[in-house]
Amino acid sequence: MEKSIRVFGAGLCAMVLSLGVGFAQAPAGGRGGGGRGAAPAAPVVPVDPHDLNGYWMLPPDPNDGRDVPTATLVPGIARQKLAEVAAKDREALRYCNPVGMPAMMGLGSPYNIRISKDLMVIVSEYAPAQNRWIYLNRPHISSEAYDPSIYGDSVGRWEGNTLVVDTTMFHPDHGMFSIPGGGFKTPDSKLVERFQMLKNGQVLQLISTWTDAKVFRTPHTYEYRYNRMVGYDGRLGSPCDPYDPERVQFLMRQKRTTP
Repeated sequence: MEKSIRVFGAGLCAMVLSLGVGFAQAPAGGRGGGGRGAAPAAPVVPVDPHDLNGYWMLPPDPNDGRDVPTATLVPGIARQKLAEVAAKDREALRYCNPVGMPAMMGLGSPYNIRISKDLMVIVSEYAPAQNRWIYLNRPHISSEAYDPSIYGDSVGRWEGNTLVVDTTMFHPDHGMFSIPGGGFKTPDSKLVERFQMLKNGQVLQLISTWTDAKVFRTPHTYEYRYNRMVGYDGRLGSPCDPYDPERVQFLMRQKRTTP
């Protein structure tokens, strides 16, 4: 009996000591009082909502960071036309042609964004994606003076904390043409993009809206969300070899399964 009491007393002492440790670790001002408490959380420093500088990347999973509804096309868009556009895009991909818009903003490789008062440049690490230039605080160049391009003429302006970018005058033949969710761009297409940082600068939201009376019955809108790559400092670009026979065979195999 005496031995049992000693064992019980030792266990009780151990329990009291463990509670004492818990009380010592409790935050100051708590019911335990007198403890040192946990270190206060570091204050959140608000970022400049106009400072889009840095490296950004879409999530690797195609189901994450992308909200792309099905586009509503005009009745005159036949399946044959869509198949022709898809075939032309496959050909451009096959020969590593510059991708242009909108494919450039949907790549899985990192983007380096640099912005100043008058200019924003978006650089992709994918070799066939040329730098994209967005000019701020100026109107569009007149169609008589501008040669249409795969990126079009992009001009931006700030509306509060949102950078609104208008793009027109796309090239009729060069680049890739398919638009996420369905449809394709034409020389008459207009793209409006809205860039805005979320989560105190950790996420870059991009809402894109296409209008083109020849293609879309109603404006077509979809959203991408890029994550900031903290501590990333760039790497060599992802290569694209149009003469790699294994790559070509892989692409041609996909061609047979594409509608």
